[in-house]
Amino acid sequence: MDGSTAAVERDGVDAVDARADSERAASEDLRYQRLLDEMSEGVVEATIAGDFITVNRAFAAMLGYSSADDLISHVPNAIDLYMDPSLRTRQVQRLSDKSALATEIEFLTKDGGSVWVRARSTVKRSPIGEVISHRAICEDITDSRQASQQLTAIVEGSDDAIIGTTLDGIITSWNSAAERLFGFTAEEIVGRPAWWYAPPERVFEQVEMRERLLAGGPQERLETIRRRKDGSTVDVLMTASTTTDDFGTAVGYLVVAHDITERRDDRLALEVSEQRLADAQRIAHIGSFEFDPIAQTLTWSDEHRRILGVGMDVEPTMGLFASMVHPDDLRAVSDPWAAAVRAGVPFDGQVRIIRVDGEERYVHIRAVPVLAADGTVVSVVGTMMDDTDRATAERVRRAAETRFEIGFEQAAIGSMISDLDGCPTRVNPAVCLLLERTEAELIGRQWTEFTHPDDQPLRQLALARVQAGHDTYEDERRYLRPDGSVVWASAHVTLVRDGAGEPQYYFIQLQDITERKHMEVELAHEVLHDSLTGLPNRALLTDRLVHSLAIAGRRGTQVGVMFLDLDHFKVVNDSLGHTSGDLLLRHASERIAAAIRPGDTVARFGGDEFVIVADDISTLETEQIAARVLEALSQPCLIGKQEMNVTASLGIAIADPSSTPESLLRDSDAAMYRAKERGRGRFELFDDALRSKAERRMATESALHRALERDEFTIHYQPIIDLLTGQMVSAEALLRWQHPERGLISPGEFIPVAEQTGLIVPVGAWVLEHACRQLVAWHERKPAMSLAVNLSVRQVLAVDIAGLVEQVLQVTGARADALCLELTESVFMEDAEYFGTTLASLKALGVRLAIDDFGTGYSSLSYLRRFPVDAVKVDRTFVAELGTNPHESALVAAIIAMAGALSLEVTAEGVETREQLEILKSLGCLQAQGFYLARPMTAEAISTLIADEHVWQVD
Repeated sequence: MDGSTAAVERDGVDAVDARADSERAASEDLRYQRLLDEMSEGVVEATIAGDFITVNRAFAAMLGYSSADDLISHVPNAIDLYMDPSLRTRQVQRLSDKSALATEIEFLTKDGGSVWVRARSTVKRSPIGEVISHRAICEDITDSRQASQQLTAIVEGSDDAIIGTTLDGIITSWNSAAERLFGFTAEEIVGRPAWWYAPPERVFEQVEMRERLLAGGPQERLETIRRRKDGSTVDVLMTASTTTDDFGTAVGYLVVAHDITERRDDRLALEVSEQRLADAQRIAHIGSFEFDPIAQTLTWSDEHRRILGVGMDVEPTMGLFASMVHPDDLRAVSDPWAAAVRAGVPFDGQVRIIRVDGEERYVHIRAVPVLAADGTVVSVVGTMMDDTDRATAERVRRAAETRFEIGFEQAAIGSMISDLDGCPTRVNPAVCLLLERTEAELIGRQWTEFTHPDDQPLRQLALARVQAGHDTYEDERRYLRPDGSVVWASAHVTLVRDGAGEPQYYFIQLQDITERKHMEVELAHEVLHDSLTGLPNRALLTDRLVHSLAIAGRRGTQVGVMFLDLDHFKVVNDSLGHTSGDLLLRHASERIAAAIRPGDTVARFGGDEFVIVADDISTLETEQIAARVLEALSQPCLIGKQEMNVTASLGIAIADPSSTPESLLRDSDAAMYRAKERGRGRFELFDDALRSKAERRMATESALHRALERDEFTIHYQPIIDLLTGQMVSAEALLRWQHPERGLISPGEFIPVAEQTGLIVPVGAWVLEHACRQLVAWHERKPAMSLAVNLSVRQVLAVDIAGLVEQVLQVTGARADALCLELTESVFMEDAEYFGTTLASLKALGVRLAIDDFGTGYSSLSYLRRFPVDAVKVDRTFVAELGTNPHESALVAAIIAMAGALSLEVTAEGVETREQLEILKSLGCLQAQGFYLARPMTAEAISTLIADEHVWQVD
C-alpha cells in the first residue's frame, strides 16, 4: 500500500472518530439537560457577557415561560432578566472576588411582572484563572419576601419598641417605636451590641438572658432599666424570644420593649404606702388582722405573722391561732372573741401565746366589730401588740425588789439608805455589826456622830461630788465604836434620782477593811526596808536624800553621804556559805547603826553595800563618823562558830547646792572605789581629782553611745604563736576606739564604762561579726587559722547569746570550730546553773570556749571540771613574774600541768621577754602571745604575715 492510500485510510478513521465523539457529546448534553429539567430548583448558566449556556425547565417556569427555549427566544441575554441591571454588574464583580455567592434578586417575568429569587451562584474559570461563566441555583422567595415586608410594616407600626439581634447580641433592626422610646435612630444603633444602651450595672442581664434562650429556654420577660440618648433612663418590660431560619436553626433574637414607667410609679407608690404601714407596725410591734364571719376568712399583716412566728406561706385560720394560745389563757380569749363575733362586743385583753418555735410571748389583743345598719357583725378588725418586753420587765422589777430585800437584809457588806441630809433611814444588820450599834441607835442620827474626828464627814465629800456632776463617791475612812475602838471601812456612796432626775436619797455600802489596813502598814514597811537587816532600802534611802537636800537648801547646812562596801565579802559567801554571809551582813548593819549619830540614816544599798546619810554636818564630822564606823566593823565578831575580822572601804561625798541624790551616791561610790584601790579598810573623800575622773568617765559614756553609729570603732589582732613551730595559729580580736577629738582611747578606760552601761552588748556583737568576716577572708590563704573573741559577763547574760553567735556564723560563713570565745573567770563565779546552761548552748554550736585571765579568781580550779571549756589563758600578772618570783613560776607550772591532765589547751598572755618565753617552753606551755612576739596590729598586717608565711624565732 502506497503512502497516498494510507493517508486516505487515516482520514477516514479520523472522520469516523470525530463523528463518534460528536454523537457522544450530544448524548451527554442531552442527558445533562434532562437531569436539569427534572430538578425542582431553577438552574441557569450564562457567559460573562450574559449569553445563556444552560437553562432548565424549573427556572423558565419560575419566570412564566413554558420551556427553556421559550425563555431564550424571548430573552436572548440573561442580563435582560434583571429588574435592576446594575445589580448584575455588582454581582459579577463580587463573583470575580469569590468562588460562591448567595443573594436575593428580582427578575422580570414573561407577563411583565417580577419574581424574587434567592440565587446561590458559582463561577467557572479558565486554566489561567479568568471567569468564563456563572452558574446559579435559584429558589422562588416571592411569597416569603412579601410576608417579610408585611412583617416589617407591622413592626414599624407597633407602639412597642421591637429590636432584632444576632445570636452574638449585635443589633440588626430597630423600629420607629424604639427610636421614640430610647432616642437613638436606627443608623446610630444598628450594628452595636445590645448591651450598649444598658446601664453598666445592668449589662449582665443581657448576657444571662441570651444564655437562657440559647440553651432552649422559653420566652424571657425582664423588668429592667435602659438608657436614653439624652442620658436619662426609662423603666421597660422586655420580652425576648429566639428567631429561627426555615430549618428551625436559631439565627437571632427578637426583643419587644414596653415602657412601664407609669405603671412602675403607681406600683412604687403602693409599695411605699404598704411599707410605711408595715414599718409602723414593726416599730410598734403591733400587728393587724381582719376576720370575715360570713366568709369565715382571716387575714394577718406581716407584723402579726412575725409576732406569732408564722411564715408567709401559712394560711391564717382561727383554729391555728387558738392552737397557739397558752392552754391556761385559752378560755380568757375564746369567750370574749365569741362575744365580739356574735354580739359585736369589743375585746381588749392580754394573753400568752406559744409560737411555733416554742417561745412563749405575751400579746395584747384589741378587737373591734364592724356592724351593718341592722346591727349584724360584718367583720372584726383589730390589732395584736407584742407585750413581752413590758411584761418581762414587770416580772424582773418585782423579782429585783424581792432580791433587793433579801440582799439588803442578808448581805455581809453593810448597806444603808440615808436622806439627803445624811441621816440613815434604813440600815441592814451588817452595818449594826460593823459599828456595834443597834438599828435604833443609828436611824435618824447624823452620820458624823460615828465618824473619826480626823476624817472629814462623808456627807460633805459626797455632796461636793454631786455638785460637781457625779452621782457616785468612794473613799476609805475610820469610824468609832461605842468602846472607843476604831474600825476602817471602805464607803461606796450612790445618789439615787427619780425619773425626772431629781435627787431622792443616798445608797451607801460599807465594808470592814481594818485587817487590810493593818496589812498595808506592814507591807509599806517591807517595801521600804531591807528584809534581811531591817534597814531602809534603796527606795527609802533616795526619799531620805531628797528630804535632806531640801532641808539643807532651806537652812544653808551640809549633807554628808558615806558609801560603804565590806572588803572580801564574796570570800565569806564562797567559803562559809550564804547563811554565814547573811549573819555577817546583819552583824555589820548593827555595828554601823551603833556608830552613827541618832538622827542619821543607814540603809542597805544592795549586796554588801551600805549608805549613811548625815544631815547638818561638816566635812570633819563626817570623817569622824566614818572612822568610828570602820573601827566598829574591824572589831572581831563571831559568825556561827567562826571568829573573824571584817574591814570595809568607805567613800565620802559632801553635798553642794548642785547636788542630787544620784550625784551624791555616784561621788561617794567613786571615793569608795579609790579606798579599795589604796588598800581597803580605809575611807576616802571625794575631791577634785575624783571629780575630774568622774567627769571624764561621764564624757566617755556620752561619747560611747555615739561611737558605734559613727563608725569610730576598729579591731586590732594580736597573733598567738605555736612555741614548737613558730607559726601563727590564731589571733585575738582586740577592740580599739579612735575618738575624733581625744584620739585613741585606752580599752581600760572605755571597756568598764561599756560594761556598766550595757553598751558592751551591741558593741560586742559588732566585734564578733566583723572579726568573723575577717576570719573567713584569712581562711582563703590559711584554712587552719583560728580566732579568739572576748565575751564579757554582760554579753553572756544578754538574751539568747547562743542565738546571736549562731546568726553571726550563718551570716558571715565562718566555721564554728575556728572560733574561740574567751570568757573571764567572773563568768564562772556567778550563777553556776544559768551559766552552765548558756555555755552548753554555745558549745553545741561547735565553737571553742576558753577561760581568760585564768588564776585571778578564787574558785577557778573547781570550775574547770564543771563547765565545757576547751582552753585556759594564763593571766599576764603570773607571766610577768616568771624568772623573778619562784612562787609565780610554781603557780604557772601547776596551771599548765592541771590543764594538761584535763586535756585543756594552754596559752600564756603578756610574754614580754625572751626569758619568759624560755621558761614557758620549759614548763610545757605550747602557745603564747605578747609584745615580745607581736604587738596588736591591723587586719591588713595579719594578712601580710599570712601571705608571707612568716615564722617566729622561738628556739
